[in-house]
This record gives sequence, structure tokens and C-alpha cells, in this order.
Amino acid sequence: MGFKQTSNNAPSFTEVFTELRSSRARNEFLEQIDKVIDWRPFQTLINKKLNKRAEAKREPTCDGVLMFKILLLETWYNLSDRAVEERINDSISFGKFLDIDMEHVSPDHRTICRFCNAIVEKDLWGKLLSLLNKQLQRHGIMKIETGALVDASIVDSPYASDGSVKIEVAEDKEDTRSEEAKEEEQSYQVKVGSAKPGVDTEAWWVVKCKKFRYGYKKHVLTDGEGLVHTLTTISANVSDTTEFPTLIEKGALQKGVMVLADKGYTSKANREHLAGHGLKDGIMRKATKGKPLGDKDKEFNRQISQYRNKIERTFGSIRRWFHGGKCRYRGLAKTHAQNILEAICYNIKRAPQLYLNKILENEEASIRGALVMR
Repeated sequence: MGFKQTSNNAPSFTEVFTELRSSRARNEFLEQIDKVIDWRPFQTLINKKLNKRAEAKREPTCDGVLMFKILLLETWYNLSDRAVEERINDSISFGKFLDIDMEHVSPDHRTICRFCNAIVEKDLWGKLLSLLNKQLQRHGIMKIETGALVDASIVDSPYASDGSVKIEVAEDKEDTRSEEAKEEEQSYQVKVGSAKPGVDTEAWWVVKCKKFRYGYKKHVLTDGEGLVHTLTTISANVSDTTEFPTLIEKGALQKGVMVLADKGYTSKANREHLAGHGLKDGIMRKATKGKPLGDKDKEFNRQISQYRNKIERTFGSIRRWFHGGKCRYRGLAKTHAQNILEAICYNIKRAPQLYLNKILENEEASIRGALVMR
């Protein structure tokens, strides 16, 4: 072991203890992340935006990357602000990832909470996801130019009202209710929001698979591997077709990219929107009354379905790995922040293996090229 030597050429107890703990508490996942991700752009963005805010409020400034990494650890290991504070002080691997030595302690849970709120207040989550994706694209890990996948998933809120209300919004269909029905739902929402403390009044009821669910809906645009490129969050009762143009605009895809989506996004307006931006239409075909799908359209849908399982896997992995799909906070802004944080954690978690796969593919291509030259 390579101990640091003291003045009398003998390692101190602290040095021996730290070296032994480090050798036994190696966390390859966290070590791999530091080899793939360059944290400097995140440091620049966060410090630039938040330190000005802190100085204006006469609050102490913080190390942006340190606090950002703490939020990543919370999501990867399903920890609260208090729990992650304790874990950082106890864990050698966490300390190494955060670059905190044994002489220093973790920021307290109040500081972590304030930092998280400040990121939401400054609307930085989308910019942080964009910074990450630029690195993934530069490494050849994210390949959004080869094709994009679009889908939506409900994020359930535990802060629902008592009782239930019938809302005739069917799965993957436009909201065809009358204005009277919409006004009735709006009145109900206001009533329960004022009658019961703690209700998330920005969340809404929706019918999904014949079940009433209360919360939000996240619309996600990914690359062909399911890495999250763009994300929007809306109330659960908003039709998929209406959010599609917003997601495409925000994604800023280059011309010629094919966008694959299920039947829930089918509409003349959405197809025209894709054409207007020079994007290829990969929205699944949908039969209408008196006009069933032909063999050509059925085959088209079958081929699209083969690729779309990647984005379904993204939603499933986020639920399984990070206990996603449930609101941890009240309100649209904080739920959107949670969704983006989970997307960032998902992309980073998959990055080391995808980067390794890319290196292996390049090596195999080089070997094949050398054999051909012979």
C-alpha cells in the first residue's frame, strides 16, 4: 500500500485506517463515472447562477459540483437529505466521489434542501441535462441524430384529494369532453384543494387502463438506446397529442431525424409539425371508424414497435432503480425537477457501460479492417 509518510517516516493511524478502508470500500460505479463525466461545465454553470443569488441574499456560497453530486447520490441510493448527510460522513466511497477528506464533514441537510430549491428557482435542471447530453454525444454514447423515440409516463402523486371524480379522458386519446364537463372538473379541483390541506392542486385525475390516477405526466424524447434527451412535465389529464409539438421544439432535432411515437400522438397537426421541421414521420398509424388499417400500415406499426421498447425500458429502469414514477414533492415545478434529476441519473448510470461498448466496437472494427488489408 502506498501510505503517505509523516516526518518520522512512519504512517499515522489515520493514514493506515483510511488506506485500509479505501481498499475494502471501492465503489467501481462511482469511480467509472468520474472517468467518463467532466464535472467542470456543471461547476461553471451552477456557481455562476447560484453564487450570485447567495451573495444577493447574503447567504454563504457553495461548491456547485459538490452539491450537485450529493443530489445524484440521493437519487442513485434512494436517500433523503438527512440520510445522505449521515452516509457521506460514514462512507469512504461517497467521500472519494465528492472529494471530501476525513477532516471535513458533509453539508448539513438544510443546506442540501436549500440548494435543491435554488436549482428549481433558477430553472437550471434543463440546462444541466443539456450539459450532460453534450458530453455523451461528444463521446459517441448518445446518438440522437440516428433516430428519436417519444413516449409518456404518468407520475403518481400521493397528495390526492379524498374521494374520486369521473374524468372521461381515455388512454391515448384526445380530450373530447364538452366545455361543461371541463368546467365541472375545474370546480371540483378548486373545491378539494381548498377543503383538504396538503392536496397538490396542480396535479389532475386521469383514466389509465380503466383506473383513476392522480398526478402528472412526463413526456420524454430519447435516442435509440433510450438515453433521455429532452423531457417535459404536464398535468396528467392533458392529451399526449397537444404536448408533442412542445417536446419536438424543445428537442431541437436536426433535419432528417426520424421520430418514433405510439398511436397516442397521432394527429394531422403533429404530422404536419414534423414535416415543417424537416423530421421524418415515425408516428404509428391509427385506424379510424370505417377505415381500418391496411397491410402496409400494419407492417409499419410492427416495425416501429420493435424499436419503441427501448423507451419503455427507460421508464421501467427509472422506476426500478430510483423508485421513480411517484411524486416526492407538491407542485409542477418540483415534480419536473424530480423527473429531470432522475433522467440525469439514468443517463449517467448507463454511460460507463455504453462507453465501454463503443470502445469495443471500435476495436473490433479496427481488427476487421486490418484483416481486410491483409
